[in-house]
Amino acid sequence: MTNLLRSQIYKLFHNTIFWAGAGLTICSVLFYAVFESMKAETVANGMPLFQYYSILFQNYSTGLPVLIFCVVFASDDFMSGAVHYYISKGISRTQYYLSKMTTCAFAATLYVVIAGVSGTIISQILWHNLDGLLQINTLQLLVFFFSQIILHASYASFLVFTCFLFRSSVISSVVNMFLLIFGFYIVHRIEDAIWNSYVISMYWPVAMFQRVQVMTVAEWFSVVAAIFVIYGVLLTCIGIIIMKKRDIK
Repeated sequence: MTNLLRSQIYKLFHNTIFWAGAGLTICSVLFYAVFESMKAETVANGMPLFQYYSILFQNYSTGLPVLIFCVVFASDDFMSGAVHYYISKGISRTQYYLSKMTTCAFAATLYVVIAGVSGTIISQILWHNLDGLLQINTLQLLVFFFSQIILHASYASFLVFTCFLFRSSVISSVVNMFLLIFGFYIVHRIEDAIWNSYVISMYWPVAMFQRVQVMTVAEWFSVVAAIFVIYGVLLTCIGIIIMKKRDIK
């Protein structure tokens, strides 16, 4: 398992799509920072660092790169037939699934780190607000970024699950792109009509990217933990069962 995971991590760092996603993350962070800097309120008052961190993961700045990489990376072996090679070499299907899921979760974590570092640098250049770190509770800030890592890793787990379910990068891309853009709104419309509250949609990781903010992270941490259990544990177990039952030839 260790050697398999090591080989997957090696493929990650030598994957053009991963680095393209990193570039897309930085460009997205830069674009939305410039957009925010043009607003009249921001021009007049600047942008506190904690407020900027709270909008850092909105507008798919990290969700889209995670989607693109995970779908391509998790589906590639099915498209090329390499999955049959791995299994024929004695690697169990459980180990194979976990290696893909862990690598994609690690990639999602790196995208969060890249967004955080690039966002801090860009924020300092535009608003000179780095001293705002002194105004933020350190533990609160760490919990915020930890929560974002958990949410992005959980989303990566969901993406890997769909790739193993459909075994096609095209189908997985279409389905996940649709869910990324429209999933929350469709579910929320149903919720609004039936319960008039966020009963289901708050357990969708992408929706929580935007809801979890620095100053309110404590209010949402129980939901973040539940999302990890649902996607990181339960969905992974279901994915492993599907992997064991499916014909990989």
